[in-house]
Amino acid sequence: MQTVLPYLELRRTFREQDTGAPFPVTVDRLAGIWHCTPRYVKAIVRTLSEQGWIVWQPGRGRGHSSTLTLRMDADDLLLQEVRRRMEQGEVQEAMELLNRFGGPVVKDRFLDWMSEGIGFSTQQASDTVQETLRLPVYRSITTLDPGLVYYAFDCHLARQVFHTLVEYDDLQGKVLPCIAHSWESRCGAAEWIFHLRKGVLFHHGRELTADDVLYSLNRLRKDPARFAGGWRFQGISHLEALDRKTVRIRLREPNHLLLRFLSTIPAAIVPADVVERDEAGFARVPVGTGPFRVVSRSEGRCVLEAFPAHFRGRAHLDRVELLILAGLAAGRLKEPDWTSIMTSHGETSSAPREALVSGNRDWNSVETRFTCCSLLVFNQAKPGPHRHPAFRKALHLMLDREALIAELGGDRLCPARGFHPMPSGYGQPSSAQNALPRSPNPDIAALLQQSGCQDEPLKLVSNPYHEEDARWMARRAASYGVRVEVTVRSTAEWGDADFPVAYDCQLYGVVLGGDEVRELELYLQPNFFAALWDPETAEAVRQEADEIFREAAEDRRRERLAKLEERIRETHAVLFLVHKSTNTAYHQSVRGVRVNSYGWVDFDRIWFHGEPE
Repeated sequence: MQTVLPYLELRRTFREQDTGAPFPVTVDRLAGIWHCTPRYVKAIVRTLSEQGWIVWQPGRGRGHSSTLTLRMDADDLLLQEVRRRMEQGEVQEAMELLNRFGGPVVKDRFLDWMSEGIGFSTQQASDTVQETLRLPVYRSITTLDPGLVYYAFDCHLARQVFHTLVEYDDLQGKVLPCIAHSWESRCGAAEWIFHLRKGVLFHHGRELTADDVLYSLNRLRKDPARFAGGWRFQGISHLEALDRKTVRIRLREPNHLLLRFLSTIPAAIVPADVVERDEAGFARVPVGTGPFRVVSRSEGRCVLEAFPAHFRGRAHLDRVELLILAGLAAGRLKEPDWTSIMTSHGETSSAPREALVSGNRDWNSVETRFTCCSLLVFNQAKPGPHRHPAFRKALHLMLDREALIAELGGDRLCPARGFHPMPSGYGQPSSAQNALPRSPNPDIAALLQQSGCQDEPLKLVSNPYHEEDARWMARRAASYGVRVEVTVRSTAEWGDADFPVAYDCQLYGVVLGGDEVRELELYLQPNFFAALWDPETAEAVRQEADEIFREAAEDRRRERLAKLEERIRETHAVLFLVHKSTNTAYHQSVRGVRVNSYGWVDFDRIWFHGEPE
């Protein structure tokens, strides 16, 4: 019989009672606490008594009080049970137990214990030494199906497990071979032929063929309602395998961005046999060709192991364990030993930060170009006050970004005037109305009156990572007489294009880097902006996107993207809020650290120097 939970329920109910001090209680009261029958109460009491956790003196006669003495320290018992579950891989269950019964003191004790096991470790496995990187992650994994990934963290994990035909190196700014070792384009970029490497194996041992490429791309383009990333391949008119290692793609119109589309995670090549057999199982524990394979995944833990037969050679790390600690506040884990590595996203522990500030030469910092930009996106397909441009401009003026940063702090880096924190060729605001608001502003009342806004609330939806910002915005708007109703929905729901359109506006963050394709994704993908445009904006975006596809020169494409950004800025269809930092701190013994375009460190590049310099 599991007796830890009943005892913890007792201790929580009778928290005022001292350990070792008897007090009266009835069987009926215990039945209400444990939600069971009086007969089962007696069984639990007997077991707890035999374990020595309680002393029970039964009362005389039915309905009379008995005497109960609690002998165990609840914090010690809780910590012992949480540790046991963590060691058995029941991370989610352990976190639920800790959050349900644990106060600040026991949570700190748990984190002290956890910190000892976080970071890089080695252990003897058979006749070899196994190197493991164990990392805490303060968010859930929604899906690992590359066709369905939506969040940056899910994309990052999928990138460790899958490969695409080609890949884009953001540092070099060029497309490189991957599954395809070479390719050529014809007819002004309207026809493409890809030659596949030999000997590329999936994790289950089968060799990748041209049929897998066809299956993967057709899966996206033939069901764009389900696979939001399928917009990239709607221009394909014909897709065929010329032989087992050659694929030809014919387009209706020239597209100079096709290689970039093929380098994105949704275009990852998946094994047709595995997906066809069990697509739901594949999304949970996928099979790819990447440097790591998923060996187990639960709500609380995801374990990756190096794929020995990887076509580019085996990764240096043997194993990566991700502990999903979604129920704990980020950054509370203490820094373990000097071989740890932590990616910030608001999650880095204080030790690396303090070491860097104090000038400790043992620690390095990666100043990444990839920042998260938070956005307020209006649903112009839904009636409401937000449909009026004057209301959106008034809200823009209300939201003092500098005040938001000053009051909430954290990883909020600077006010956002666009997708990118620094000039990068994408264009800058060109009119005074696009300057960041400073409060108070007398124009706000006039704009609200012009919009006809009455007492109708603005319905805003956000995810847990941006809840604090959403609540701040609601308070700010209320000071001007505007009601904002904030709804926070789980991250799993945000990949569904149907759910967010029920709200007037959405608050979330995007990580773009310098990626023009990811910027286009925001405009064209239904689970970002596309489902929210008014007809005029939707048509303007479609026409501009077609021109971008046909444009061979990157600088010209960026100019057109700048015009798109300026359009949504001038109409306030999207309000840019703040940029958040995604820097990484790591010890000098950690080698191969490179932050990818999702703001995370690629696990296959990391290795550990045996001795500190």
